[in-house]
Amino acid sequence: MKNSCVDISIYGERNYKLFLDIIKREIDKLKYTDITAIQALILLNLGDNVVTISEVISRGYYIGSNASYNVKKLVKSGYITQVSSDYDKRAVLLKLTPKATTLCAKIDKSIEAQMNGLEKTIKGKLDLKSGIEFLKTIERFWQNLLQTRI
Repeated sequence: MKNSCVDISIYGERNYKLFLDIIKREIDKLKYTDITAIQALILLNLGDNVVTISEVISRGYYIGSNASYNVKKLVKSGYITQVSSDYDKRAVLLKLTPKATTLCAKIDKSIEAQMNGLEKTIKGKLDLKSGIEFLKTIERFWQNLLQTRI
């Protein structure tokens, strides 16, 4: 059982890194030179949401310690705008620009084609939706475990 837990973590991390490589390849193909794969993933996760920088981290849109750096770069490159909150003037809200929306649409199209290929590859062997639900269940379990041990 211990090995299964370790394997889930290892394969999750490997798949995350491979997905970033796929995004990087797509960005390069589209000739976007002012954005990294991680920054593009932040944009993809933001989508139509308007959030604060702390929500970017808490919602899992970005995993890492330098979220502020990446958001600053995205603002500077014209992918994100910062707007003051109507309710709390101290809070700065992040929103995608049309430039970011265009890039996200192109990456989404590529990802959808890749997912169709994946579904054909695993058809009859695995259920992709069940796999995703399984990973979500593990995430909730580990989150609950951390909360109950505090």
